[in-house]
Amino acid sequence: MQIERVPLPGIGVGYTVHTEEGQVLGIVCHRGGRRDVVVYAPGDPDTVERSVTLSPAEAQEVAELLHPIATVDHVTHLERHREAISVAELPVTAASPYDGRTLAEAVARTHGVSVIAVVRDGRTTTAPGLGHVLVHGDVLVVAGAQPSIGALSRALVHTDT
Repeated sequence: MQIERVPLPGIGVGYTVHTEEGQVLGIVCHRGGRRDVVVYAPGDPDTVERSVTLSPAEAQEVAELLHPIATVDHVTHLERHREAISVAELPVTAASPYDGRTLAEAVARTHGVSVIAVVRDGRTTTAPGLGHVLVHGDVLVVAGAQPSIGALSRALVHTDT
């Protein structure tokens, strides 16, 4: 896949994506966060067949669906004895197999991790019960050994569960 990046003075940045099948897509990232996704006509990179405008929140949701990567955001100022315990934030993405499932199901196969809190829409639920139902957009605040945190992070995005 080939991706071209072009500055758009006064607007933001434009990206042109050339797929393996020869399709050409454009993404315009406006300074205010809006994203325009554009599909160009086959063989004519100057003709737009379709376009979709996404708000910053919509763009984030689509990005999570297209690229569900296990991301561990460490809370470094809270970490103690790096080899012993870490504190991290783990997102529940829209592609997560645990969207709509309980916390118990999410942590069932992971040992050595404690869920300290769940942050949803800016509100924090501390010490959530195992029956707490997760939804995409939630952020789990967890503590434990780094390998265990990594395993939980991977489980939250693995689509074969």
